[in-house]
Amino acid sequence: MVSNLTALVENVITCPICLKHFDQPRMLPCSHTFCFQCIQQMVTDNHGVLECPKRDGVKVEGNNIGDLPLNETVRGLLQLFENPNSNVPLCDRCGTNEAEHWCDSDCKHCFCTKCWDSIHEVGQYQHHKKLSVKDKPLEVPRCGEHNDEDQTLKYWCELCSKEMCGNCQQFKHKDHKFVLVTEYVKSLGEKTENGLQGVQSCVNYRSDRVDKLLTEIEEESQDNQSKVTTTIASIRQVIDEQERVLLESVRKTEKDEKKIVEDYKRLLQGEQQNLIEQILKFVVVCHDKNPKKLLDAKKPFEDYIKATDTKLLELKPLTRTKKKLPGLDALKNMETQIRNITLEALKYDNEKLRQLIANNTDKSMLNLSSSEWTDLDMEIVAEELEINKSLTKLRLFTNQISDIGAQHLADALRTNTTLTDLELHGNLIGTGGLEHLADALRTNKTLNILTMYGNKVKDQEAGFIADKLKTNEKIEPQIRKINEIPYTNPKLTEMITKNINATTVQFQSQNLNDQDMKIVANELLQVNKVVTTLCLNGNQIGDVGAQFLADALKVNTTLKELYLNSNKIGDVGAEYLATALKTNQTLTRLDLYTNQIGDSGAQYLGEALKTNKSVTLLQLQTNQIGDSGAQYLADALKVNKVS
Repeated sequence: MVSNLTALVENVITCPICLKHFDQPRMLPCSHTFCFQCIQQMVTDNHGVLECPKRDGVKVEGNNIGDLPLNETVRGLLQLFENPNSNVPLCDRCGTNEAEHWCDSDCKHCFCTKCWDSIHEVGQYQHHKKLSVKDKPLEVPRCGEHNDEDQTLKYWCELCSKEMCGNCQQFKHKDHKFVLVTEYVKSLGEKTENGLQGVQSCVNYRSDRVDKLLTEIEEESQDNQSKVTTTIASIRQVIDEQERVLLESVRKTEKDEKKIVEDYKRLLQGEQQNLIEQILKFVVVCHDKNPKKLLDAKKPFEDYIKATDTKLLELKPLTRTKKKLPGLDALKNMETQIRNITLEALKYDNEKLRQLIANNTDKSMLNLSSSEWTDLDMEIVAEELEINKSLTKLRLFTNQISDIGAQHLADALRTNTTLTDLELHGNLIGTGGLEHLADALRTNKTLNILTMYGNKVKDQEAGFIADKLKTNEKIEPQIRKINEIPYTNPKLTEMITKNINATTVQFQSQNLNDQDMKIVANELLQVNKVVTTLCLNGNQIGDVGAQFLADALKVNTTLKELYLNSNKIGDVGAEYLATALKTNQTLTRLDLYTNQIGDSGAQYLGEALKTNKSVTLLQLQTNQIGDSGAQYLADALKVNKVS
């Protein structure tokens, strides 16, 4: 236990930069603490500015680091850790020197060496037992009621939650369950240590999660920046290339069309020249006023006109179709689309999954197994966990759930107070996902069953995580054995299915064992809401099986008769059942005859019957109960009319 606490303290007093004990621990405005020398080095490496290495955005100018306050808490822990002997008591005789010895005989005092020698050299004192002051026994207070009888408070009454002496235990606290104070203090220390380790694990988990989120944010930012740069550069390249191609096309079209027009123009100019020549000839002929010349020129003129008309008929007037770039108009829409591109959170929905959840008639159980659901779908399932206050069993096995999906479920489990059974086996969950779930289950004490075999968690990794989950006694062993395939009994499951709505269930003489009782508790007593009689007599049920049944009885409100006779239940199993009877006020008959219950078991049952007001018949014959056990039961009968 001490070694674990030492590890916790070591974690607090170690600088995360140099990984050595803090030297002048200085605290930043964000409360993170580092060695002053490490801070100076960070300022030098970062051009005169201190940026918190935890990447929380805190910055301090280099010339102001001298004003950073000392972390007095850490410094105090350092002094305590590095000087463990600072609390050595002073000598009870001289009151000046540090004590080195403890007299374990009549003196019962601490002494320095000088005072010990001066007192214990002569007479009867030289035979006193000398111990190192470090081995001084713990001081046990004495009973205030029996102080004159030298009665120390060495017992702890579990019923009254107080210390007591031997006299009080025999009379005032007679029949109360008790343990030695030293044992109780030891268990209390272990419980406190486990609690502190749990808190440390929670803090470490959240710190790691923050670091991972910061890394994720930075990586996502870099990825998005790269996508923006690459995409825009690609678009810009396409635009530049298309601009070149389009301009070349426009210019070529202009050149080609101009050539056609200019060739046509040259032909017209040739005809125009011919026409001018013919007009000049005609003017000359007409100017001579010689009819013969005109008659002689008639045929050439007619031939010219006819030939020219034929040419002009073939040389049709030019027409052209205008060329446009309609795609450029579409670019205006693209411009709007580009301007509308913004950084947005991913939006995901699955209407099929939502509809499946909405149509689920049994609000206590939701079966989403073997459906290829993904991490994104788990966000929707997590919403259901937060909304549905009746859901006790959630089946998500054989899907595509990985660490992110497990994180969504873990976030919901932190506030959920109804879910008792979560089946996640056969998915893709790794160590990170298991850490998410384990962190939630440090505070969630409602979940009883977590199945995760067939995922991607190794046994050793699961063991490390289980070590940090000692505050959850139900889930810790399940995580430690995460890859063990749970026990099944198809025949029993079939029997339960046939009796799922029966009021009387008869499973006697079926050779059922302790693990079968886990199935009975989870699949029958938690599901069947009308069963009043359960016959389990004549099987192989022991203490573990009794525990499963007892846990179910704590919440069951219909069962009135439970037959467990002729099994192998002992005192431990009787204690489990007795604990259940303290809260269960429905059961009227409990048959436990022909088992292996002794006086201790009878004591547990007797204590339970003092407060239970529903049981009218308790059968305990043919067990191993002696006179003491019978007396416990008789005392219970004085306050409870049990037949």
